[in-house]
Amino acid sequence: MKHFASIILALTLAFPTHAEDGFKWCIYTFDYTESGMKTYTEAQLQELSEFIKCYPDSMFEVSAHTDERSRQEFSIKLCDNRAKWVRQYLIDNFNIPDSMLVSVGKIANEPYIRGAKTEAEHELNRRVEIKFIKKK
Repeated sequence: MKHFASIILALTLAFPTHAEDGFKWCIYTFDYTESGMKTYTEAQLQELSEFIKCYPDSMFEVSAHTDERSRQEFSIKLCDNRAKWVRQYLIDNFNIPDSMLVSVGKIANEPYIRGAKTEAEHELNRRVEIKFIKKK
């Protein structure tokens, strides 16, 4: 699955020439009930941080999504924790100013694959999206 996620990331996220509405960076690397990311995510987050640093006058939303298998109460807490974890990781490890990032838990309201059946499909729904939201 490691290489599949990297391929999806590469196909989904070519570096745009500028941050604008609609820009979105997706990271697909969560285990079912964990809020911390898998170890091979470091390179993806480093590349993302380099892009964010190019736009110091912008704000980005870090939103976390779960798959559809968990109870609503659990999903809400899990999504909030995932979004906060990624936000804080970018701040602590790559010196992104905290004023540039806002975190949001989105639960399973916006799945890529509705009615997912396989673990691979569920994993695509468990993701963090980082998107441009506005200039400061």
